[in-house]
Amino acid sequence: MSAMYRDDLYRDPGLYDLEYQGQADDVAWYRKLAARHRGPILELGCGNGRITLPLARDGHTVHGVDLSREMLASGHDKLAREPDEVRQRVRLERRSFYQLEGLGTFPLVLLPFNALHHVSHHRELLHLFAQVREHLAPGGVFALDCYLPDPVLYARDPEQRYEERVFVDPRTGGPLHTWERGWYDPQTQTNHVVYIYRPASGVEYEVQLDLRMYYPQELRALIELGDLRIVHEAEDFAGTPLGPQSLKWVMVLEDGA
Repeated sequence: MSAMYRDDLYRDPGLYDLEYQGQADDVAWYRKLAARHRGPILELGCGNGRITLPLARDGHTVHGVDLSREMLASGHDKLAREPDEVRQRVRLERRSFYQLEGLGTFPLVLLPFNALHHVSHHRELLHLFAQVREHLAPGGVFALDCYLPDPVLYARDPEQRYEERVFVDPRTGGPLHTWERGWYDPQTQTNHVVYIYRPASGVEYEVQLDLRMYYPQELRALIELGDLRIVHEAEDFAGTPLGPQSLKWVMVLEDGA
């Protein structure tokens, strides 16, 4: 039987980069949005710079905040390999996106790549919205993307393997077999996703993401309670209109007070 140990995906930036190396449509969308809202950008949940660095290369000043020490350290390592003019445009800081005091105001605030799902309770989300409103410059916008609940996904057998793939292990250069399993808790509206990895050594390890899901009417009500207003919404980054079968929600908000 293989050995097993567990960890948090955000503690291993190498695995994070491996999992999401093909994710590009959101980066392109946020770059286009930033081009229309000139000025400094506040990125909440910046991770190790997957979106931060392309924005900075485009000439934008970006203040990124995140709680993961490991992801921020990886972000600093990546930033160190950029030209001087790019490095000077980026500030990465460890802080909660519930505590943004003293950061000033921004014409564009981002909560990208499903970071909304790390907000577990209504009161926390309303506090986040209040923080965002305080840091929006006049005429500024708040952009985010999130998943929508997926009944087919939640009906999966939690003991079965899904999404089996083979990567090149960044540590050894050998094969890294990976698959996932998961389960949904309807009481807490939490989708638990577990990624399992088996390198050539045979020592399996897994990382888990617990994602609080929001239903459309629920999130619309919270946005309204948070004194924000939706000015753009779509089911993808190509602008496809939101519909009953949509599994993704991309939106731009403005201060609605």
